Amino acid sequence: MKNNAGRFSQGQFGQTQGSSSVTTDEAYKLLGLKKGASKEEVLKAANQLQKKIHPDMNRDVKTERLSQLVNEAKEKIIKTDFS
Repeated sequence: MKNNAGRFSQGQFGQTQGSSSVTTDEAYKLLGLKKGASKEEVLKAANQLQKKIHPDMNRDVKTERLSQLVNEAKEKIIKTDFS
C-alpha cells in the first residue's frame, strides 16, 4: 500500500465533481491502493487519508470535498469488491 495523502488534488478526480460516486479505478487511485487490496487495507488507507486531510490538520478549503471523495472511494471498493 502506498499513501497518496498530500500528493493528490481534487482536480485529479474532476470527472467525479458533481456526481454521486467515483469509479472503482478512481477509488483505488485515490486511496493509493492496487486492485486486490484486502478490506483491512482499504479501511486503513481511508482512515489514514482522512486524518491527513482533516480540517484540524490541514486548513485547505478543499478538504471537505476531498473527505467526501475518500468516503465515496472507501464505500465503492467495499461495496464492489467485498459484497
